[in-house]
Amino acid sequence: MREFTLRADDNGTIELVCERDDEEAPTPRVRSFTGQDEFGLLVDGLNPGEEVLLFVDDTTAEE
Repeated sequence: MREFTLRADDNGTIELVCERDDEEAPTPRVRSFTGQDEFGLLVDGLNPGEEVLLFVDDTTAEE
C-alpha cells in the first residue's frame, strides 16, 4: 500500500475518481466508513485482481 498526502480544496473537498477498463462489468458498490480521525471508501463488486486507474485532482499531492 502506498501513502499520499492530499490537500483539500477551498471548499474542504478531496475528490477521488477511479476508472476501470471492463465497460461491461456490473456497477460496483461503494461504501464509506468514518472514525474519529480516519475515513475511507470501500469498493465491492470488482473482479478479483482487477486493476483500476485512480485520478486525484490535487496539484500539491506528495508521495
